[in-house]
Amino acid sequence: MKTMKKWFVLMILTVTLAICVSGCSTLTKKSFANNEAVQYTLYIGLNDKDTYQQKIPTGEAEKKVNAIALKYVDGFTEFSGKGVYKDDKGVVTYENNLIYIFNSATDEQMKSIMGEVLKELDQNAVLIEKQKVGYEFYGGKNS
Repeated sequence: MKTMKKWFVLMILTVTLAICVSGCSTLTKKSFANNEAVQYTLYIGLNDKDTYQQKIPTGEAEKKVNAIALKYVDGFTEFSGKGVYKDDKGVVTYENNLIYIFNSATDEQMKSIMGEVLKELDQNAVLIEKQKVGYEFYGGKNS
């Protein structure tokens, strides 16, 4: 399990770095001062917890998770990723992942989503990242 945790930490650092780099722009910190929210990111592996093999095709898993999430929140950003980790026995495992970003959700909504996803996709755990972010809807130069 320790190697799986290392893999999750590495994945979080990689995604966080990508978000930070892509977020660099001419917008200043002041422009976000009045708009703050909690942002959650879920990392959902698609391998079955018992067989370490993907039983549900990625597209089908995506539809299931989307339906679950939309029962609790009004929207999200979703994309796919790939992960690699070594388990406790040193076995290298490759895994498809679904990554979801939720803005302005609550802890309760996220727990409800994760609880259903765990059962539906037969997972041991879902990794969640929570952070306070500033945001702004940009509608052009007059915004």
